[in-house]
Amino acid sequence: MTGPVWHILGVSVQGTSHLDKNTPCQDTHAYRLTPNGDILLAIADGAGSAERSQEGAQAAVEQAVISFEAAFQTGLPGDETDWRTLMAQVFADAHQAVVQLAAGANIPLSSFATTLACAVVSGEWLAVGQIGDGAAVAEDEDGTLFLTARPQRGEYANEAYFLTMPDGLNSLVVYTAPRFIRSLTLTTDGLLRLAFKLPEYEPSAQFFQPLLAFTAAMDDPEQAKSELVAFLNSARVCARTDDDKTLILATRANPTPTVLENPVSDGAQEE
Repeated sequence: MTGPVWHILGVSVQGTSHLDKNTPCQDTHAYRLTPNGDILLAIADGAGSAERSQEGAQAAVEQAVISFEAAFQTGLPGDETDWRTLMAQVFADAHQAVVQLAAGANIPLSSFATTLACAVVSGEWLAVGQIGDGAAVAEDEDGTLFLTARPQRGEYANEAYFLTMPDGLNSLVVYTAPRFIRSLTLTTDGLLRLAFKLPEYEPSAQFFQPLLAFTAAMDDPEQAKSELVAFLNSARVCARTDDDKTLILATRANPTPTVLENPVSDGAQEE
């Protein structure tokens, strides 16, 4: 591998409200570390009111990763315009994958409603695309955390943005810059109240930094995944959110061992 060494840890966990209602986890995720050291991340959150949204979410993230990998085979984007063009194409491909899924099942596309957020780190380029209320947080070389795209949350509680809406692709927000970063985290909306100081959506270092340190130092990915699942299922986390929860943590490797504790920000503000 010629690129930087990354550790990537990703999990999706069923929320307590879904357990109570006997509904499946409607979050999903996918990630790749390419032979050149590029990282590709995707998360999706199926709409709670859509009967097969977990299938729509799965189709969207799988297609997004496939589209990125195919594009990278022909060469990396060279500037901001090219990155934006690529991100738009990836989201269009993901939308079409869900359209085909709905057509094959002969049921409305709205039954597969899902959000989608994707991120790429390639060399010193960072590119993030988003439709919906997920979030992507990057960390600069000096440890400063910053939100790349604000979660799309409407004026009203039931107002949502989905990849699968008739004009969903028009809601795509893209952040891209030639910016060296130390880490990148993607999360669905189930963790927004824990991970950010609301309503400003300021990333909480108390939440992110212990998780990133844990990921950077992990030497057994399966054990680390089990510990992350246990944290997201912990009573302290579930007391703050009953929704499905997804995290993908990608960080440059650190050989110093660390222990995952309970990085819930007590200072996070409720909306």
